[in-house]
Amino acid sequence: MSDERERVTAYVDGVLSDAERAEVEALLAERPDLREQAEFERVLRARLKELAGPEPRPGLEAQVRAAVGSERRRPRARFLLPVAAVLLLAIWARGLPGFVAFEVARDHAKCFSKSELPAKMWSDDPREVTAWFEEQGTTMPLLPAGAAHASLIGARYCPLGDRFAPHVYYGGRRIRVSIFVLPGPLRFEGHYDGEVRGQNVHFMRSAGMTLAIVSDQREAVDAFAKEFARSVARLEGPGAPSPLTP
Repeated sequence: MSDERERVTAYVDGVLSDAERAEVEALLAERPDLREQAEFERVLRARLKELAGPEPRPGLEAQVRAAVGSERRRPRARFLLPVAAVLLLAIWARGLPGFVAFEVARDHAKCFSKSELPAKMWSDDPREVTAWFEEQGTTMPLLPAGAAHASLIGARYCPLGDRFAPHVYYGGRRIRVSIFVLPGPLRFEGHYDGEVRGQNVHFMRSAGMTLAIVSDQREAVDAFAKEFARSVARLEGPGAPSPLTP
């Protein structure tokens, strides 16, 4: 990790002197990539403060204080402790709803801000999209053709931190919706609703999978959540069809 990025982390952590803060603020004014890093770390900290989490193990505070004292005696490594803390925090936080919500909201906004969506396959047929993912070994929920005047467009695998998730695109006139099928653990009960980076994010379970529905329009999120709830009812009902059955 570069010294500049370490200094940004230290800046967000509030461990710099006034002169050092001024230097980093001047750097942020010139570097969009560093501003994005600072924004990410601020939002991460704010979201984590809103969420209940496990208590730190006994003795952790004393251990951190001892490490801080050690780092103060070693000027070359003064930024390593904040950086390591952020990395460890990110690993622990990858299963927290607020952290994952930030990731999917950012990717949704990034994809739909492009002149052309970065889809790897294009189709308005849910069966074709499902088949494309399942050919690559990924089980999918029963996808709707659309909802809230937004229709299926296409899909791809989206990088979310250290993992990849199926990302399905829906769109219509001034409506943009993303459906993510989230791999790995996600700690929430029943469902989760939040607003991140101007996007509404809803997590729900569907057919044993965890879905994230993202849109800047609350009505669109609610409409897709209802469609997936109906899909579960159809799949669990008598004579339920396969997702690939016409």
